[in-house]
Amino acid sequence: MKKTTLLIAGLSIALPASSLAYPNGTPQYVTDAAPFCASCHSSVKAEYMPELPPDLAEKELPEAKHYGMVRMGAPPSPYIELTKDEKERLIKAAKEIDANSRVTVSAPGKTSPGSEIKVTVSASGGNGPVIGVMLVDSALRYQARPIASEGWLVTAEPEVKGQDGKKQTDWLDKRRKGAPRNLSFVLIERQRSDPANGVYPEGTIVFTLKAPAKPGAYTVTAALLYGTENTDKAGFFQRPSGRILFSEEKTVMVE
Repeated sequence: MKKTTLLIAGLSIALPASSLAYPNGTPQYVTDAAPFCASCHSSVKAEYMPELPPDLAEKELPEAKHYGMVRMGAPPSPYIELTKDEKERLIKAAKEIDANSRVTVSAPGKTSPGSEIKVTVSASGGNGPVIGVMLVDSALRYQARPIASEGWLVTAEPEVKGQDGKKQTDWLDKRRKGAPRNLSFVLIERQRSDPANGVYPEGTIVFTLKAPAKPGAYTVTAALLYGTENTDKAGFFQRPSGRILFSEEKTVMVE
């Protein structure tokens, strides 16, 4: 048991900090992103992967990708030192977090080419200390694109509010000096989680978008990235305990 702990700890030291999954977030990736980048996260629904054969899509869901690894009794599982009861408690806690995680997107139903609109994303869930939000074009795990790919332009830095309702710029302040801050991916930081008392990370992000020049029907979607476990174990980067949850697809007519 001691030997296994040392091996996992050694691996965690050898790999860069950017390998860490949620709830620590990706502190170096201060740029636009798409959901495919979080390869270690489980998808909340198989519907997010319609292009995959059903059996492969099922393997990306928590029951297989996360809980299957938890229950595995041998390497490469990073959970092998846990007792059976500890494993089941971990799974139960993760399912409770999933049941209390949600994300919605609000946008006007129509606008004119080149006009500015406000898109508001409201998110809650996960176990903190951060949650991530991406504004993308569709609810597809491996084929969604940053919202700018559809011709939208993020024209201003997003307005971010955390759990306390106060504006925060922690994430945007990590951009190099002078770099544009009109990002479509944001981490909401300093998030407290206390599931026993019904407290989960939450926040809102308001994006300012300039509509595409070409008329048509465009979909706008938010992806929420969150964690279900804490980080007090060595080798946390190996744990497929993160999640990707999409909002509904909001259609905006540009006409």
